[in-house]
Formats: sequence, structure tokens, C-alpha cells
Amino acid sequence: MSTMTLEISRGDVVLIAFPFVADGQFQRKLRPAVVVQADRYNRRRSAVIIAAITGMRTHARLPSKLAVEKASPEGRSAGLKLDSVVDCQTLATLPKDEIVRRLGKFPDDFMRRADQALADALGLPTPARR
Repeated sequence: MSTMTLEISRGDVVLIAFPFVADGQFQRKLRPAVVVQADRYNRRRSAVIIAAITGMRTHARLPSKLAVEKASPEGRSAGLKLDSVVDCQTLATLPKDEIVRRLGKFPDDFMRRADQALADALGLPTPARR
């Protein structure tokens, strides 16, 4: 599917070549991520901000991380294949054309919890609960 026709919005879980540094080398690993910001005013904008989704459950109880079981309603709607952690400390801004495909979507209530985790990760005031 071409990303030119792929409609991406906040909460979408996507498969992307996520950047990271290992052994001093810049590398990429195909992994799921959640879109935490997609420009809703300019759909032609070519970049999205994403948070990594990992199977590593280390530190999953930190306020900047959200554990998601694959069998939970959130895990099923997101299309997760493993029990996972959304790591709001591991963010990247990447071109939309690096998105391989859309896997699913987190519901709004999960994304409100993600807002709190993002605020913690970035040292921002915690958003009011809606």
C-alpha cells in the first residue's frame, strides 16, 4: 500500500523501520510504533511523531511506559502479536513514507493514558483527565 493513499492519524499502530543506535552505529529495526502526533491541519505533511512499541517488559511500570497485553481489548484493536510496552521515552519523527503498513489503532481512552505517559517522559505538566 502506498503511503500517499495511507491515511495516518493519532493512535494508529504502524509497522515502521524505527531508528536506534547500537554499538555506536545508527541502525533501523522493523517494529511496531504508535502515532502520537499526525498533523491534523495539514494532511500533506510528510512526517509523523511515533513512540516505540517493544516486547521488552523491563521497567514497564514506569509512568512513561504503558504495558499492553495482546489479548486485552487495546492489544487486539492495535493488532499486537505479543504482550508489549508502549515506550513514551523512545520517540522519533519520521517521514510517512517509511511506514510499511497500518496494523491497528489504540482507542481514545488508551491514548489519553499515553498523553499522561508522554507528559511524564517529556517533563511536562500532566494533562487533565477528560
